[in-house]
Amino acid sequence: MPYISQNFINDLPNQIDIVDLIGKRLTLKKMGSGYRAPCPFHGGKNPNFAVNSHEQFYHCFKCGESGGAISFMQKYENLSFPEAVEMIANEFGLVIEYDSNSKPVDPKLERYRELSQKVSDFYVQQLKSSPAKEKAVTYAKDRGISGEIAKRFALGFAPPSNKDLLLAFEQSEQAVLDLKTLGLIKTGEYGDYDFFRDRLMFPIHNSKGSVIAFGGRAFDSKAKAKYLNSQESPIFFKSKELYGLYHARKYSRSMDYILVVEGYMDVVALHQSDITKVVATLGTATTEQHLQTLARTTNNIVFCFDGDEAGRAAAWKALKIALPIIKSGLQIKFLFLPDDEDPDTLVKKESTQAFEARISNAYPLSKFLFKHIQAEVDFDTIEGKTLFLEEVTVLIALVTHDVYQQQLLEGVAQIVGQSVEQVMAVFTQQTEKIQETPQVPVDMGYEPSMPDFADEYFVPNTKPQENNSVKVLMGRMISLLLNYPSLADDTVEVRVRNIEKSQVLLDLVHSAQMDEAISQESLIKPFKSKLGVYQRLQKLCILEPFLSENQARDEFLSALNNAEKRQEIIKVKYSIASAKTLEDQQKVMEGIAKNKAKK
Repeated sequence: MPYISQNFINDLPNQIDIVDLIGKRLTLKKMGSGYRAPCPFHGGKNPNFAVNSHEQFYHCFKCGESGGAISFMQKYENLSFPEAVEMIANEFGLVIEYDSNSKPVDPKLERYRELSQKVSDFYVQQLKSSPAKEKAVTYAKDRGISGEIAKRFALGFAPPSNKDLLLAFEQSEQAVLDLKTLGLIKTGEYGDYDFFRDRLMFPIHNSKGSVIAFGGRAFDSKAKAKYLNSQESPIFFKSKELYGLYHARKYSRSMDYILVVEGYMDVVALHQSDITKVVATLGTATTEQHLQTLARTTNNIVFCFDGDEAGRAAAWKALKIALPIIKSGLQIKFLFLPDDEDPDTLVKKESTQAFEARISNAYPLSKFLFKHIQAEVDFDTIEGKTLFLEEVTVLIALVTHDVYQQQLLEGVAQIVGQSVEQVMAVFTQQTEKIQETPQVPVDMGYEPSMPDFADEYFVPNTKPQENNSVKVLMGRMISLLLNYPSLADDTVEVRVRNIEKSQVLLDLVHSAQMDEAISQESLIKPFKSKLGVYQRLQKLCILEPFLSENQARDEFLSALNNAEKRQEIIKVKYSIASAKTLEDQQKVMEGIAKNKAKK
C-alpha cells in the first residue's frame, strides 16, 4: 500500500493558501492582518474564528479549535488524514507524491491488528467446534441472536481452559509476546494463562473494521464481572472507541441518528431487530472523544439509559460532557427506558416501530437539563428557584455555541417566570464567580512551581499543619482508583500505607486488589456508614477530565510521587520547627543532608 510522501505533506502549506481553502466554505472578512468568520465548529454569530494567511493557521478564540489546512478539512468535511490531503490536492490541482517504500510510523501496530484478527477467528472457530460451546450457543439462542447476526459481529467463544488461546499461538514466540502486549495472555504465579475464559466473545472493531480488542460476557451469574474488556494497548483506547460504530455505518442506509446504549449485547440485539444505528461505550462513561466521533458521523445523538437512579446519573454525566461539544445543527437527546427493561427486551415486547418512536420522542438535552435540576430543589419556594437559577446558569456557561446558549437562558427565564435580562444578570454573576475562583490544578497532581527541597527546609518556626496540596493529591488518586481499580497493586499499597491520613485510599486499594473488576458502587459501599466520606467518594467517582487507562496510571503514579514528596517536606518543616536549640537544628540539617546524599 503506497503512502503519501512525507515531503509532499510537509510542503503542502507552501503550495496552497489556507484563506482560499477556507474561503470556499466560510464567508471570511478581512480584519487587521488576518480574516475572521463565525466558527463552523461551535456555531454562533460572533467572528471568533480567525484565519492567518502568513502562518497558514486557523484558530477559534471561543472554543479553541485550531490547526492548519489538513486539520480543517478533516474536521469540517469529516475526512481521514489521507482523504483530507487528497481533497486539498484536487482543489488546488496538485499531483500527490506517493512513496511506496514508506512505512507506517510504527510497523508493530499493523502486526497487532493482524494478530487480533487471528484471535477473533480463533474464538469464532471455538464457538463452532469447542466441546464446551453449548453454553455459548444456548445463551445466544436464548437472546434471539440469529446465525446471520452472530456472523455479522463475529461472535465467538473463549473456552474454559486456562491455555487454549496460548496453545493456539505457542509456536510463534513473537505472537505470544504480542498477545501479552494486547493483554490477551497474562502471566501469573503459575505461568502464562488466557485472560478470557468461558465467555461469549465480542471482537471490538475500529471505524475501519479492524479488530483492535475484545469484550467477554460471562455465563455464570456469580462471576465477579459479567463483562470484561481487553486492557488498553497500543491499538486500543477505551475513551476513543465505540462498539458497533463500524457496523452502524456499514449496515445503515443513512445516519440520521445514532443511539448510544450501555452494552455490547444491546447493540447486537438491536441489529437483530433491524435497528442498526446503534453504538455502545466500552465499559466506561461517555467521553468528549466519543462525542466528537459521534458528532462527525451524525447530527442527532440519542443516549439510551435505564430509567433508574444509576441510569439517570450516567445520563447526567453524559450531559455535562456534551454541553461544550454542542455546535450548530447538532442535537443531543436522552431516552430513558421503563423499569426492568433494556433495549433488547423492550424492542421484543413492543416492536421495532414502537422502539423507533421512542427514539424520535426522546428528551431534548435542554428538557433533561432543566428537569434534572428542578427535581433536586424545592422549586415551589423562592429559595428553591434561586438555587435552580444558580445551578443551571453555571452549566449553561459551559456551552460554547452562542445561539444555543442564548436559547437556554431564554428557556430558564420562562421556567422561573423572570425576564431574560434578569436571568442574564444571574448568569453573568455566576460566570464571574467561576472565573474569580482559583482553580486547583488537579490534572497531574503537580504544583506548578514547586521549589527544590533545599529552599523549603530553611523555614524554622513553621507550625505543623496539614498540607492542602496533599489533600488535593489524595483526592485525585482516589478518583483515579475509583475509575480504574486495576491501578492498585502491592507496590502501591506499601507506598500509600506510608502516607499519613490515607486510610480511605488504603481501604480502596485493598478492595481493588481483591477484585480488579469491582464496580464503583461496590468500592464505596463499605463507607456508607460514614456519610460525609461516602458523599465525597460519590463525587470523586466522576473523573474529569476523562483519561485513558494508561494516562490514568501515569497520573496516579505522578500524584503518588508528589504526595510522598510533600509529606517529606511537611515532616522536615516540623522537625526544624520542633528543634529547641541551635544544636538540635544543626542535627536536623545534618540528617537532611545525609538523606539527600543517599538519593
